[in-house]
Amino acid sequence: MSKSKALIIFLATLVNACAVESDAEPPDLPVVLLMPKGNILIEEVYYSGAVPTAGIDRYYSDQFIEVMNVADAPVKVGGLIIGDAPGISGEINFSDTPGGPYVNDPDYVYLSTAWRIPGEPEDVLLEPGESLVIAQDAATHNPYSPVNLLNADFETYVDEFGADFDDAIVPNLENLWYTGGADWLVTVFGPTIIVLSMDGDKLEQAGGEYDPVRAPVSAVVDTMEALKDGQSGDYKRLHDSVDSGFVHVSGTYTGESVRRVRDDSGQLVDTDDSGADFEVSVPNPGLSVD
Repeated sequence: MSKSKALIIFLATLVNACAVESDAEPPDLPVVLLMPKGNILIEEVYYSGAVPTAGIDRYYSDQFIEVMNVADAPVKVGGLIIGDAPGISGEINFSDTPGGPYVNDPDYVYLSTAWRIPGEPEDVLLEPGESLVIAQDAATHNPYSPVNLLNADFETYVDEFGADFDDAIVPNLENLWYTGGADWLVTVFGPTIIVLSMDGDKLEQAGGEYDPVRAPVSAVVDTMEALKDGQSGDYKRLHDSVDSGFVHVSGTYTGESVRRVRDDSGQLVDTDDSGADFEVSVPNPGLSVD
């Protein structure tokens, strides 16, 4: 038999084998589960408060934070920590000045309040392209606000004072560190939101009983820094190496949120500059974008 004929017979046999193999059921491959860092981004933060209506001049129980899985595989978000940084947002009172011991630290980020998604990392999975909505209060908020958070994934609940609303269905975040009042209110003048991936027990007290806790910059998953207005840059809380810019809405109780910008391909933009990565929007928790 010639070498060329033998090669033809071999190739034909290989093709037939591949055809038979293609009819077989593919083996079940293990699902790769990712950690949050590099895969979870803050998609939207609504903090400004609702436009006054229904006879009240301020309403902020409709605040929420939304984070998204931007990876191509499920992300383990059990134990993910979310909180807000200390420090004022700008010159709100005449005597206000920027600075303080808990701002612009290149090595640590500080949190006045720290909440944790309950469970072990693999207990809560976020599928690709899906988001988690974390409500201050999981409710419809009608008639004081058009924002409906009844279907939020989690809510924050402060039980110490007995004045917070607790939805019977939406699960609560675990309270790791809290220095606020009867309800978790991030400042309507512009908060700094920080997402961490680390053991909650390793948060360090930065001072006394009512001072913030701190975490190494290496634990940061994402941040969103908002200030009072465009002239408030001196009041930045985060070091430029963590977040080099800031965003702001037009004022308090304007019903405005900040939403992460998308590029031409529809992907969330992440340049570690909140001024470039976020834009003013209308709050829409759980918004699906194809």
